[in-house]
Amino acid sequence: MKFDKYKAFPYPVLRPESDNYKDGEFQATVEFVIAENNIKASIGYALSAEEITNEITKGNAEYVCMISCRDTYFQQVISTSERKMEANFDIGALRGEVRVNPYVVVMKDIPSFTAPDINPEFGPGPFQFVVGDVLAQDEAQVFYIDRELFKPITSVFDLVKKDDLSDGIWTVGFQEDHIQIEVSPKMKEAIDAARNNHKKRAILTNSIYFAAAMQAVQKLKDPNENFEGKKWAEVIRRQAHNKGLNLESHDAYLITEHLMQQPIKLLDAYVFKGVNQ
Repeated sequence: MKFDKYKAFPYPVLRPESDNYKDGEFQATVEFVIAENNIKASIGYALSAEEITNEITKGNAEYVCMISCRDTYFQQVISTSERKMEANFDIGALRGEVRVNPYVVVMKDIPSFTAPDINPEFGPGPFQFVVGDVLAQDEAQVFYIDRELFKPITSVFDLVKKDDLSDGIWTVGFQEDHIQIEVSPKMKEAIDAARNNHKKRAILTNSIYFAAAMQAVQKLKDPNENFEGKKWAEVIRRQAHNKGLNLESHDAYLITEHLMQQPIKLLDAYVFKGVNQ
């Protein structure tokens, strides 16, 4: 079943943009992590309708997540009575676009159900539900699964030596598959050496790499720019999407902070607090 805000159920269903319930929310949060040999999904459910929660507690209903991938023809339905759960998938099962459809589904017939927040248009109740009926539904969530998308965003940068650059001057190029950060030979040698030191790497991340990443985001926000087919652009767009960031509406600095996982925390740990590692 796909989420369709225009679909009319013959019974009340708690879902976004619907007046079936006067109050109450059902929302799923999903996060994917790629390990060496598998993909782990962490799923959490938030449900504020006490009457539906009670049916789950009694074993009459469960949280259900349908995970599907059209590129691999994979589909799996995962059900649980817990608000948080984890599921593991083979590394080849999910690739490209992955859709997650969350529900609360009836597992045992419910002969008498009432809730004060149900829209009076359905009548006074009580309502009867049979196995397979949907009590709550959240909007489908779309993720992009690719090893590149779970690497640090700096993986799309190449540090390149450019002989005609003066020390202290650096440029950024966006026309290759990877973003080219160009520095003088002396500066490249210094940066390469700094990567092996946590403190120096924290400074690098918050200076040259943060600036380059923010410029890349700004380029993607510009409707007059076209980077179709560039690997770095695809990675940034899809990483932003997976994190719920909107390139059109969110500021470039904010998007960059999230893509780089709040790099100022590295400064706090290794520079401000002086952690020795």
